[in-house]
Amino acid sequence: MNNLENNKKTVTLKVNGIHCGGCATKIIKSLDTLNMDQTTDINVETGAVKISYNADKASLSQIKTKITEVGYQVESVELE
Repeated sequence: MNNLENNKKTVTLKVNGIHCGGCATKIIKSLDTLNMDQTTDINVETGAVKISYNADKASLSQIKTKITEVGYQVESVELE
């Protein structure tokens, strides 16, 4: 098992304001700046943003900040 598998976390955020694929792309590009080896799945219809990431490279707080910085509001967080 490599380091990414050892420190991998998955979180689903309910994000307000996602209306289209462009919104999803904006969020993904913002999260990419954290360099946290993430996979991101965004459901535009529900506003659910599911992120699997290396917790050694970024914190949940940093993730929420990046989403807020591009103009969206994190309504709730569900850890898996």
